[in-house]
Amino acid sequence: MVDQRARNRIMEQLLSLADGDANVLAFGIVDYFEGFFDWFPYEGDPTWFPAMTEEEAAALREVCRMMQAANDATDRHISAEALIATGWPGRVAPVAREALELMRARGHFSEEKEEDIPTGLPWPGRDYSASSL
Repeated sequence: MVDQRARNRIMEQLLSLADGDANVLAFGIVDYFEGFFDWFPYEGDPTWFPAMTEEEAAALREVCRMMQAANDATDRHISAEALIATGWPGRVAPVAREALELMRARGHFSEEKEEDIPTGLPWPGRDYSASSL
């Protein structure tokens, strides 16, 4: 159950990153980074991929590398507008969308019962699949 819930929370974080500039404006620079790094390391490759396939883990590694680079290149005392001007949220967004859609294709796990395969429960968020863009 814990791994299922963690995967669901990571999907929510990917949804925020997929919103790019809008997410930074809505939640600020600290939440943009800290929300992500609640789940992933500031340095090095992540090693914990709860309830994920290897393909999902590979996609998340790419998002992690980008977020680590963005974090390293960004002064944490700048404004949301200044972070947007760096281009990082815009570069991270499509990679986060790709990882999110990969995970959404498999589905969202139940929050109430243990599952081997996600039940595909309805999951909030925008559809970032190629057909909706």
